[in-house]
Amino acid sequence: MDNRTAEYDSEAFYYEESRFSNELGRHLNYMHKRIVEKLLGSSGGLILDAGTGTGRFATWLAKKGFNVIGVDLSHEMLKIAKRKKKSLNANIDLVLADLHSLPFRYEVFDGCVSINVVDHLRDVSKFLKELRLVLKPGGFFIFNFSNILSPYLPIALLVNLKGKALLKGGKISSRWFTLKQISALLSKSGFIIRDVNGCMIASPLPLGNKLIKVIQAINIFVESSKLKFFSGSEFIKVRRVKIGLSKRVK
Repeated sequence: MDNRTAEYDSEAFYYEESRFSNELGRHLNYMHKRIVEKLLGSSGGLILDAGTGTGRFATWLAKKGFNVIGVDLSHEMLKIAKRKKKSLNANIDLVLADLHSLPFRYEVFDGCVSINVVDHLRDVSKFLKELRLVLKPGGFFIFNFSNILSPYLPIALLVNLKGKALLKGGKISSRWFTLKQISALLSKSGFIIRDVNGCMIASPLPLGNKLIKVIQAINIFVESSKLKFFSGSEFIKVRRVKIGLSKRVK
């Protein structure tokens, strides 16, 4: 078991409770799904939920009419996702695998959704190149990343200095990015940006329930305005470029 697997296995039991059980966490979950739904457009097709964790988005996507394959490197996270799948009788397959080495045929997925994952990858470029191989030509990829150029700049600099997230004792590997950095990685890996949205709140911080209505109004305004480029969490939709396949990354 590598260090990252151990990090997520240790978090699995209280992952959703610690992030999405309070009022702000529920609002964050709502905003994530609101933005992803806006970016998704039509439903249907085979979707990869990359870094599915406990199945928060896999189950939601299945309810939207997608066939879903959820991938995660944490056995403990997937155990929770499997319980959700069983209770919902959802059309979801769950696979234990590393996102840097996807165990799928070329050009099999219509799209991929990956929320709160890219920040924690060991090698974003390697993942993107793997993803491009398994997406159909023109297939979409919707994901988010924590934005350095936001009101969270001091936190971003500290996280990047430590290489760890600040929540839950700083056990989870993490990194914040600029949109320019992400754009360069996408371009090199064969993707074109189609849409950008923003969520001002980057994580379920304990800010107090009295601020929720204000935060909701700010987020709805920010997600499609010019301010989206300075959001704490940037949501991107890209398309796979329709050019020849390269070999798998070694």
